[in-house]
Amino acid sequence: MSYIDKARELGEALSQTPELQGLKTAEAAIMADPQSQEAFSQYQEKERSLITAQMISKVVPEKESLALLDLKVRLMNKYPLIKNYFVQQQNYEKLMAMVNLTLTTAMHGLPSASDLPIPEELKGMAQQILDKISGGNPMEKMQITPEMFKNIKLPPLTQK
Repeated sequence: MSYIDKARELGEALSQTPELQGLKTAEAAIMADPQSQEAFSQYQEKERSLITAQMISKVVPEKESLALLDLKVRLMNKYPLIKNYFVQQQNYEKLMAMVNLTLTTAMHGLPSASDLPIPEELKGMAQQILDKISGGNPMEKMQITPEMFKNIKLPPLTQK
């Protein structure tokens, strides 16, 4: 079976997940409510405008980004259907992040959590995720080099 066939099979399997089904259901609920639909359409238009500006200038205008985030929060507080949509969208994005991480580790090997540039208090949780991806089977370890971390910027760690 070719990799394109496998990709199609993966897409079909993902289309049946509760995460995608929940996202579709939440979107349909918004579209069925005229007030929510209008408010959500305004949000989508502002989001498209911001993405277009980013594609043209390669820089996200901070003022517009903050305005979009503010609008999102206000819509979530005012419209329960929109809030549910964003919750479902977050669940779907978590699923896709896990799928992408699984694909990447299958192609390049599995890093150890101790190799990742994350705060120490998160490394145990990260190792659990990596163990879940491997299905309990030992996988080839990814070779981590200092060059891989050159352009990674992490927030400063706060002392407790």
